[in-house]
Amino acid sequence: MVNSCCGSFCSDQGCGLENCCCPSCCQTTCCRTTCCRPSCCVPTCCRPSCCVTTCCRPSCCVPICCRPSCCVSSCCRPQCCQTTCCRTTCCRPSCCVPICCRPSCCVPTCCRPSCCLPTCCRPSCCVPTCCRPSCCVTTCCRPSCCVSSCCRPQCCHCDLESCCRPSCCQTTCCRTTCCRPSCCVSSCCRPQCCQSVCCHPSCCESSCCHPSCCRPSCCESSCCRPCCCLRPVCGRVSCHTTCYRPTCVISTCPRPMCCASSCC
Repeated sequence: MVNSCCGSFCSDQGCGLENCCCPSCCQTTCCRTTCCRPSCCVPTCCRPSCCVTTCCRPSCCVPICCRPSCCVSSCCRPQCCQTTCCRTTCCRPSCCVPICCRPSCCVPTCCRPSCCLPTCCRPSCCVPTCCRPSCCVTTCCRPSCCVSSCCRPQCCHCDLESCCRPSCCQTTCCRTTCCRPSCCVSSCCRPQCCQSVCCHPSCCESSCCHPSCCRPSCCESSCCRPCCCLRPVCGRVSCHTTCYRPTCVISTCPRPMCCASSCC
């Protein structure tokens, strides 16, 4: 009976016998738990009844056999990337597909563009390869993800050069590392950002009235203070009609064009 099973003809009577679990007899008629051994792990015998850890080999990585009991590194292939097999043991780059992008599988080895979904936007997956708009959430706002593609309001506490854009120019991001013309807006006009590169009309506020920002474009009524009149050439810089105030009539600025009726 045993020899007849392992020959050219595989009978049901011999299925499951110890000497019958050989490649020549590994057919669908003999795929039973008693015969699930590495020698029988072939595509013709990959059925749910034989999906056990002893048969988790690449040759048996088919959808019908992708179960938690067979989620091992040797079977982490695209055809087995299913929700039932999304575990840490199987989170490999070869299995990073959208169907398997779940929190249980969001590890650095699987942080790839194909898996950059909101479900995988966690600190463990905040790497440049996954920093894209679909993954810009507060859980992923780290310096490693401060890139131009991820400059959105919910992630604007990153003050790197690459993220200094109008969409991220808020008070939470107003720092010296981000004081650039692209961020010279009223929401970011604070003393630490009042530099010559940011002296624009949009940023001419009282908080930015100091010598480093005394330009004609900023000589407005809100900025008429002595700190903005201490230039030797203030007749050409800050002596404007909007700045005819006593606070701006000082010894370093005795230009005729600055002598308004209120300060002569």
